[in-house]
Amino acid sequence: MLNEHAHAYLRSELVDGWSRRALENALAAGQVHRLLPGVYVGAEQLTSPVARGQALNLWAPQGLVSGELALQLYAPALPTARFADLILPYGARVRPQTGVRVRCGAPVTTFMSPINVRCVPPALAMLDAWHRCEETRREDLLYRALWERVTSWRALSSELARTPRIAGRARIERILRQFEAGATSPLEVLARTHVFVGAEFRECEWQAPIDASGMKVADMLHRRARLVVEFDGWAYHSARERAARDRQRDIELAAAGFVTIRLGFTDLRDRSQWCRDRVLEIIARRTSSAY
Repeated sequence: MLNEHAHAYLRSELVDGWSRRALENALAAGQVHRLLPGVYVGAEQLTSPVARGQALNLWAPQGLVSGELALQLYAPALPTARFADLILPYGARVRPQTGVRVRCGAPVTTFMSPINVRCVPPALAMLDAWHRCEETRREDLLYRALWERVTSWRALSSELARTPRIAGRARIERILRQFEAGATSPLEVLARTHVFVGAEFRECEWQAPIDASGMKVADMLHRRARLVVEFDGWAYHSARERAARDRQRDIELAAAGFVTIRLGFTDLRDRSQWCRDRVLEIIARRTSSAY
């Protein structure tokens, strides 16, 4: 029964439904695990983010799940959280537990319940995750959360303004300023700040207008090479209608002499050098005297 659904149970629930002896036998057989004091899960649900989040809610009813575990509950595609982060109101006390990080703060007056787990709002969860995770992972986690639409850059900016202390504030503010300057997606910010940087890309324009069968705007444009680079992927362009509009747009640009290439999140994140090399090759070919 415990393994059929991602769920956490109080000891009293299991004893009432089974018996004390049956619970002890299940624990001895490895069918049930004690995740937190007085809170149990089925063996197959031991690493489930939902079961972990519910266990925190049962163990500390005043607390709200935060950090990477909350982000994973909002978007299951995000990386598995190594630690379970919990925010408690000032004055609340719990015994330290392995794998659980607790901090006390002003009561969070609003909370959300993704998959029946009480969590802090997404923007606060993201800032908490940024503050607590390894410095080398912060930007990747931020871009992933924005790409999965867990939160928005505007919500993050508002939450950051209310947060007096956060590690790496200058870095996250620098990223958010890219959105304020006109970037329209986390991919574009990733491209601007990490991929297409350096003197070889100095001619590239961002959010550049093109007059071709009606005014269009390119995410990145090399006007002399007549190269348009669009940063997108299935998370933003999955609808058939949108894909059809993209194809029509590419055809109209081609008719005006522009070539369009499209790069997705995994391209920019996992093979940024490949992206740079391909774009530079296209620019070189299309600006050569023989072209």
